[in-house]
Amino acid sequence: MVSRREVLATSCAALASTGIAGCGRLDLGPAKTGYLQLKIVALRWGHDGRTYLDQPLQVLFGGDGERIDVRYDPDFLGDAVGAPDDIVVSENRHRELGGRFEVKYMLGFCGEDFANDDEGIGCRNAWTSRDDFNRVQFGDRAEVGLSNEQFEVHSVSENEVRTDGADVTTFDFANRHEEHGIDPNRW
Repeated sequence: MVSRREVLATSCAALASTGIAGCGRLDLGPAKTGYLQLKIVALRWGHDGRTYLDQPLQVLFGGDGERIDVRYDPDFLGDAVGAPDDIVVSENRHRELGGRFEVKYMLGFCGEDFANDDEGIGCRNAWTSRDDFNRVQFGDRAEVGLSNEQFEVHSVSENEVRTDGADVTTFDFANRHEEHGIDPNRW
């Protein structure tokens, strides 16, 4: 069992502006099965000649019997968080955010199929489509493939992994990035 601390350490919580931090260019080959351990909505935008990338929604899960850790801005993605184990971004919200930002979605999975030879369980995080992001939820196992460094969800087995509640933290994304061209009064 991967500890919560290990998952957090490998979750790519700090995204590099050009890719996924700590994740090389690697296709998984055949489909792999694992439990959902990470969901991120990332926004990329430009201001004063610089490019910024940050996350108004980040949800982590340490594995069977662990709690879900939800951090999000309700003004940006409040309607996406129906419950900690039900994170879905609507087409309307995607379009609204897409009018100002490049919107990116990330999933992370853990399981034996993702392990290196010397590990029992490994994890992998990758960008995905909004549809696949919405398709899999915490507590689910999914069979995924990796194509062009993007997860494609092939199948989902719902409620295969036990969750033990959630810790929810909200924050003000616009206020955090006021100096980076986001008006806190607009949202």
